[in-house]
Amino acid sequence: MMSLKPRHVNFEETWSKLRETISGVVSLRAVERAVWNSRFSDVYALCVAHPEPMADKLYDETKSFLEEHVSGMLQRVKGSTPLESSDYNDGLLSRYVTAWREYSQGVQYLNSLYSYLNLQHVKRHKVSEAEVIYGSSAHTPEVEKLNRQLEVGELGLVIWERVLVQPLSEALTSRIISGLNAARELNHDSTTADILRTSIHSTVDVQSYRVRSALELYQELVVEPYLVAATAHHCALAAKLLDSGDVSNFVRHVLDGLEREIALGNKYLHSSSSEAVRACYEQACIEAHLPALHAEVDRLIKEAAEDNPRAEERRADLKRMFALLKPLGSNALRPLVEAAHAQATREGRAMLAAEHSKDEAHTHFVYSMLSLHGKYKRLFNDVFCGAQAFVGALDKACSTVVNSRTEGEHFARAPELLSRYCDALLRRKGSERDADEKLSAAIVVFKYIDDKDVFQKHYARALARRLIHQLSASMEQEEAMINRLKAACGYEFTNKLHRMFTDVAVSADLNAKFQQYLRDNDLCTNIGFTIQVLQAGAWPLGGAMAPLAPPPQLEKPARLFETFYRSSFSGRRLAWLHHLCTGELRTKYTQRSYHINATTPQCALLLMFDTVDTVRAREAQETLQLSEEAWTRHVRPLLEVNLITAEGDIEGDGELTLNLGFTCKRTKIRLTCAAAPPTPGNQTVTPSSDSTHCEDDRKMYLQAALVRIMKQRKVLRHTELIQEVVSQARGSFAPSVAMIKKCIEALIDKQYLERTPGKHDTYSYLA
Repeated sequence: MMSLKPRHVNFEETWSKLRETISGVVSLRAVERAVWNSRFSDVYALCVAHPEPMADKLYDETKSFLEEHVSGMLQRVKGSTPLESSDYNDGLLSRYVTAWREYSQGVQYLNSLYSYLNLQHVKRHKVSEAEVIYGSSAHTPEVEKLNRQLEVGELGLVIWERVLVQPLSEALTSRIISGLNAARELNHDSTTADILRTSIHSTVDVQSYRVRSALELYQELVVEPYLVAATAHHCALAAKLLDSGDVSNFVRHVLDGLEREIALGNKYLHSSSSEAVRACYEQACIEAHLPALHAEVDRLIKEAAEDNPRAEERRADLKRMFALLKPLGSNALRPLVEAAHAQATREGRAMLAAEHSKDEAHTHFVYSMLSLHGKYKRLFNDVFCGAQAFVGALDKACSTVVNSRTEGEHFARAPELLSRYCDALLRRKGSERDADEKLSAAIVVFKYIDDKDVFQKHYARALARRLIHQLSASMEQEEAMINRLKAACGYEFTNKLHRMFTDVAVSADLNAKFQQYLRDNDLCTNIGFTIQVLQAGAWPLGGAMAPLAPPPQLEKPARLFETFYRSSFSGRRLAWLHHLCTGELRTKYTQRSYHINATTPQCALLLMFDTVDTVRAREAQETLQLSEEAWTRHVRPLLEVNLITAEGDIEGDGELTLNLGFTCKRTKIRLTCAAAPPTPGNQTVTPSSDSTHCEDDRKMYLQAALVRIMKQRKVLRHTELIQEVVSQARGSFAPSVAMIKKCIEALIDKQYLERTPGKHDTYSYLA
């Protein structure tokens, strides 16, 4: 049993026995358990010897022994092999690995044998990791004597590095680099690969005890020389591939080479080198040849977008090129992104310029844009893995195509065309599911429109016509479409559209109450009379038309309704919009019964023939109080379908006669009326008036936004104010800076804002 009491110890006698055991331990020879325990006790006895501990002397003797032992191993590793050779198969690496495995394992055992020395002597003087990293003036002597800070196992590694590795550094490096170069070209057998890998990782393990710069030797002996050699190899490979002139072949081989290089690094090198290995390859094979790669992107993208068998090969080439360029960052990818944007824009403009009938312009526009978006979305998802840069390029291209306009046009035609497309779908009697899918797809195009306020005006007018004349195929689809627009642009954008729906529902209830009012007062209209009361601020209908003298059949129920409405709502004023009214008449004088849907003036004219067969044109016009232009527009459709005939000038003293022999294949006849030309008393919409109205509305919108922002912020710089206004208006239109400046000046004139004294670029809100 080991005595723990300090005692006198003969150092020479004890060290002689201890040295013999140490020699066996570091040489991995068998050591009996009893001998091991005795030597462990000897280490303890020397560390606590009386009257003076001998730990320092033991430490120094052990150090000398290890230096002598490693020197012998150095000669064994060298053998008779010339150090200048770079043949990794000449045996030096194999002997080195054998020696390292023996020594590194033996030093671990030795460290266990000296555990008391390490614990009680070395660690008391050892600097902490924090002090090594951040420095400590209190431990300066210890920092200078690093060997006195090392445990025995760490000391053994230091001696291995100094005595054996440093003298062989050049020989080891040349053979390691030669082995790695050979491994790149062919697969080593397992033994050779294991020797190469172990020799490389030994340069890491030998400094593993370090707190700082633990990979310094590895970097010096392996990584730096390897990267130099690898760069030369990669440059030669890239130059050879480029000489072929085939970029597709170059990209394919370079990408394969990158995968092999990464696999080589993962197999042989330390994990800390993976980024350096990749960067070395990318710089030599890709970054150095970016101009040559960028020169081909336009052609590759153009051919990849074509519809032919070769397109699949080009897509594969683009996918490989993207994989090569992506790690290099946005600058390397930018030409590819720009080429993708240019190709989508070019094809989109060509699609819109293709020949088509004028009546199908709206369908052609929407189908073309959806086709363009779907095609390039699939292409970019497949080739570029849906990278955000290419999603943005597609969005930018679609926006450019959608918002393009010809010279002289104040607004792009996209808002009007998309509105017509939606109008056609919402009117059509067909598959509800098919129409719903197409309307959902139309929102894709809508999101790219800059002038959303222009679309809103066109859509509101079309919706008003559908609701007033009951032309909608499905009210559920109408509401669903408005909800889609609200999701895209917010509640404010669809506020008036919702109010239009509310008016329709309220009008239905109002009609029911009116009929009850007639019954309660024993009144009768003798005709089917329905009305729609619409809010002037919500419906884009313009003002009241010129007065029309309605026929007696309509005049009586109209007066009754006015009386009913005033009794129900005080302070409200009704304005009859005769130009939006329609009526349905049924013939009794023909062999077949026909249902004629016509405008109010047309109905009034036909009702004149209820008691006579012929009327004078001039008298009829005066009775109806129509202008000459309005009279002609309403009479022409009746003459064209042959419901009436004319003798003489219909605008003068001619006569109109009811065609008693009228026949038609259809039993339901809808009469139309040409639009009135723009006049001061007529609100017909024209492109020029549309532009004026939109400009005025935009100015009011911007002024309101400016006031809201300044009321909240009180004081704001010019550039910040412009940015906030642009941000708020983005959902409706893209305002120009010039227009915003004009609105600011207008608000200054109106004394809503003022320029802050002494700061010309700052505005203040005036309460």
